Amino acid sequence: MVRRIQLIHLTVVGKGLPPATIEFGEKLTVIHGASDTGKSHIFDLIRYAFGLDKSINIPEEGKGYQYVHLGLAVDNENVFTLIRDFTGGRIGVVDGDVRELLTQPPAESLDPKHISKDPNSASRRMLSLVGLDEMLVRKTQYNETRMLEWRDVIRLTAVDEEAIITKRSPIESGQYQHRPVETAIFRLFIQGNDDSGLIAIPKAAELKKISAHKLEVIDQLIENLKLELADSPTLEHLREQLGRLNSSMESTSVALNEVSTARDDLVARRSANANILALLVERHDEISSLGSRFALLHTQYDLDLARLEMLAQVTEVLAIGEDEACPFCGAKAEHQHWHDMDVNEGETAPFSVAVVSEQSKIIALRTELSQTISAIQTEKQEIEERRDSLLKENLLLTEEISQSDQEIRSFGVDLEPSLFTRSLVEQKINTHLRLQELLALRIDTAQVDKPKTSTKVPISTSDLNQFDRIAEEILGLWSFPIGHSAYYSVAARDMVVDQRPRNTRGKGVRSILHALFNVSLAEYCLRRDFKHPGFVILDSPIVSYRQAGDPQLTGEDETISTNVVDAFYAYLQNNFSGQSLILENKSPYSPLPEGSREYFFSGSNSNINRAGFYPAKVNNEG
Repeated sequence: MVRRIQLIHLTVVGKGLPPATIEFGEKLTVIHGASDTGKSHIFDLIRYAFGLDKSINIPEEGKGYQYVHLGLAVDNENVFTLIRDFTGGRIGVVDGDVRELLTQPPAESLDPKHISKDPNSASRRMLSLVGLDEMLVRKTQYNETRMLEWRDVIRLTAVDEEAIITKRSPIESGQYQHRPVETAIFRLFIQGNDDSGLIAIPKAAELKKISAHKLEVIDQLIENLKLELADSPTLEHLREQLGRLNSSMESTSVALNEVSTARDDLVARRSANANILALLVERHDEISSLGSRFALLHTQYDLDLARLEMLAQVTEVLAIGEDEACPFCGAKAEHQHWHDMDVNEGETAPFSVAVVSEQSKIIALRTELSQTISAIQTEKQEIEERRDSLLKENLLLTEEISQSDQEIRSFGVDLEPSLFTRSLVEQKINTHLRLQELLALRIDTAQVDKPKTSTKVPISTSDLNQFDRIAEEILGLWSFPIGHSAYYSVAARDMVVDQRPRNTRGKGVRSILHALFNVSLAEYCLRRDFKHPGFVILDSPIVSYRQAGDPQLTGEDETISTNVVDAFYAYLQNNFSGQSLILENKSPYSPLPEGSREYFFSGSNSNINRAGFYPAKVNNEG
């Protein structure tokens, strides 16, 4: 939420003197009456209290008064009073509504000058109250910026009697060199943002200075490269030499690649042989182990057959008679049962049969085992022959690889001088190229083009259109005769009504259209919640006006009608979103709207009404 400032009162005090006070209305305050009664002095007092003027002229009737008190409120809540001595100096700040002469100096004081680095200067304090502190505005076509000041804001919100009728643009102070920054200030209010994002454009003199420093460095680099190339052949000669070197090295490289490729094939073959040898050794060990085990088994079979043969012979010797004891166990005949067995005539005794059967089985197994042993021995012999062949082949491959390595080393010996020479030639060529680049860069650096700048300050068209609509609306509420349009012209830097710029109108219309600009800007900011103090102070916005039946005047005598004046005051009291103070020589033709505050200064010859800003007795004493 943007904060606003409200004028509470303006009071001048002096020791032993009654205070001179103006209490401002919440919406509209009109101070009117005869000339030289203090109306414009009120305008000057407000500026002085804000610290915008170094000194102030005190009229004769104000002699003896010492301090001006300006009571202010922020958002109708935080009330404080600015106090400043007529002799100048700092501005005191006191909390609350203070209208009497202080007996002690204020606890806080502000420097009246705008000091960018001091947030406690009066300008920055006032700006901070409405959220405009530390805002930056573009001041030159080179995008240089400066901090917004309180006087910049007041110029768009408070207009004195001389400025309101001038043909000068409402956004200008009259100094031509200030036009860019004044437009930038107006843009800040219209667009709601400042120029802090601008990138500064270097000036031509700065660019030349930068260029001179760059040229000094470039010249030194050029001199160093020329010394480095003092004994060097030309670039064309070096490129020819490099071509010859590359051609020679390319032939050598082709031969080297062929040898390297052949060597790689030899290494691959040797590696493959080594893998096969590993498998053969593994198989040879496996077969040798099996042969040993099978030989033991064959011996066992031989022993088994010998044992069976012995049993067969023993059986014949130890044959049992019918009445004899058993030669094996010693059993007597009556205890033997073999004669009860069913044995056919002519068949061998059971034991002999068993021996013969077992002999047959072992002989068969031994025959198979002999065949297996023979096959293993054959495979083992083949493996050994293949192993010996591969070992011999690998020895030959190793010799060929060694020869290839010698050839490769010889190529390297041949290439090394060429490589070294080529490296030197390439370095010289690169040095020549760097020198050419630096010479070209020097030419470009020496040519300092004038930077592209513009004094124009672009303002958002959409935002200006909204401002124009509000101005047309207000002008209609003022009952101003408008046929087609009212808008702010960027080219004319002023209000244009019905295609007629404000500066081409009579002073009466110029003043009301100046007031239109200030009031419309305030209303525009207040409606959009943009930053703005929230009040306008206009000195003599209605220079003169025509009453009913008066002839219509043209040229510098062009005036406005009384119904415009009445509508002007009615709008400020009933429709304007902010607060307004109107200082006018000519009294309103009709009564002011209800709720407004009115002061009429009748002059020193009146004994009924208030004579002027300062109390009448002061005038009498003067």
